[in-house]
Amino acid sequence: MSMQYKNAIEQLLDEENCETIYLKSNTTGKIDAFEQMALIPYDKKLYAILVRKDDFDAGNLENAGLVYLIDEKNERLDIVEDENVVFEVFDIYDKMFAEGND
Repeated sequence: MSMQYKNAIEQLLDEENCETIYLKSNTTGKIDAFEQMALIPYDKKLYAILVRKDDFDAGNLENAGLVYLIDEKNERLDIVEDENVVFEVFDIYDKMFAEGND
């Protein structure tokens, strides 16, 4: 049985996927391991909240989430620098999480 390789975006969009996601930094070329927290639609775009695997394994989730814009057309994940967007995405995530635990 051959494992079908999925790129990070395919992994993120696959609801069944719970494997570690590996992203290569455009700046350093270093490959980092991430765990997926959530997919968040916001402002007609799709964002992913990822946590570095080291933080995830250490249980350090509180301030460790990073927001990435999923650019399906160009098959890219871009880290979001705009603090307003980051805030909105986390706000939606918090509301989803709260609703799920009522």
